[in-house]
Amino acid sequence: MTSRSRQSWKLDAQGQYPRQIGWKYSRNGKLIQHKFRLGSDLKEAKRREQKLMELWDQVEATTSVLGQPAIWVPFTLYVAKEIATGKVQIAIPRFPKDGPEVYASYVHRVQRHYPMVPFVAEDEGAYITGAAANQTMVNSQVSELQDRVEELERQIVERQARHLRVGNVSRVDLSRRGGMLHDAMRAYIRWIEKDYFRPELGRINDHGRTITRQVETLMGRHEDKPLSTLDEAEVEEMFRFWRQRPVRKGTTRPISRKSAENYIGELKRFFRWLHKSKDFDWRKPENFDEIKTKVDAAPGDQQRKLVQVDTFSLDELRLLNEYATPLERVFLLLGLNCGFGVAEIASLLVGEVVLFKGHEARHQELLGYQTTNADSFIKRIRRKNGVYGEHILFPQTVAAMQWALQRRSKHSEFQSESVLLLNDRGVPYNQPTKGNHRNQQIPNRFAVLIQRIKKDGHPEFPSLSFGKLRKTAGD
Repeated sequence: MTSRSRQSWKLDAQGQYPRQIGWKYSRNGKLIQHKFRLGSDLKEAKRREQKLMELWDQVEATTSVLGQPAIWVPFTLYVAKEIATGKVQIAIPRFPKDGPEVYASYVHRVQRHYPMVPFVAEDEGAYITGAAANQTMVNSQVSELQDRVEELERQIVERQARHLRVGNVSRVDLSRRGGMLHDAMRAYIRWIEKDYFRPELGRINDHGRTITRQVETLMGRHEDKPLSTLDEAEVEEMFRFWRQRPVRKGTTRPISRKSAENYIGELKRFFRWLHKSKDFDWRKPENFDEIKTKVDAAPGDQQRKLVQVDTFSLDELRLLNEYATPLERVFLLLGLNCGFGVAEIASLLVGEVVLFKGHEARHQELLGYQTTNADSFIKRIRRKNGVYGEHILFPQTVAAMQWALQRRSKHSEFQSESVLLLNDRGVPYNQPTKGNHRNQQIPNRFAVLIQRIKKDGHPEFPSLSFGKLRKTAGD
């Protein structure tokens, strides 16, 4: 039985997008569909729906083999409900009577059976102990079977040699058997979700989400095929696809050079991960590192380099400053004075703002720059690369920082390690949305500021993004 097809999306009385997926038995034994609530963010709701549909497809595939009706059983319904709430990783509980070996085997079976869901062991200690014990047993069995496997492989090659032309036999490579390309990419995504998971955030970080989307795009652009066919020529063809900058889906325009470089970089990292993976028996071609990966230049690329990057003029900056609220002026000045983007502004800490305090004589000598206690700075380590930097502040920026510090002091946990800027609800600007997406409040407020200027007699004011302040700062 299929699930109900929804043609439109509407919020229910609880402010969430509902979706009926799969079947279950009601308390009176009637077969009914289960209703999931997928949150209030439409894009995230659609992503959760897709995950639920993949899980339900697997449930149907399993029960069809057994000749039974497809229904949610307690375990699969538990997993589905976790997905519906937006959980990135689903914890597999351990039953009290299960020993470590049984628990580890159960975790492995579940992950193999539902590869579309990233699982983690709820009892990590028991899982590690059980997995180690199981591996010891498996190794002893493998050693006993190895001779028999090699003999069978030899017989297969001899049989193929009798029935195929010699030119075709040379293409048989038993060392590269096992697995499909998309299976490997899905496993790579699960590895990303584990490697980039940050406990303090309760989710994978923004960079992890970005490369996960890139891998999903790679899956959509490269056909699924056996890993055994991915020789040097096939791998080179995959890179060539992105070097030549394919058109954006639904358009005739090629993707940007930067996007092509990003996809090539992630494809490289995928192949290197696959080469080391113990779950897939694939190895990089001998000349992998010599395959051409430089993105081809498109007509007009050189001309575009000569075009001035969009920035704000001095008169436009005056208007921005005039129409901005005090908080918007803080964003504006941090972008111009320090070249900060959204991420730097949202993560700025109270203790990183140092007002009216010059450097010690020794530091002034090292810097080759004289400062006094009339000077103020922002001193911070960039989160992305760990590089330390100092920004001397304009008088206007100093006034803005004084206002921001006074505003922040009215909220709880006002200390050196606290985030400086909070929204009207007292929430940091780097906290993800309910749908687990990147916070866009700062660029959205900047866009609203520009609209105010346009509506108040300046319709020609350019609709540039918040990021153009950083570029203007370098002018």
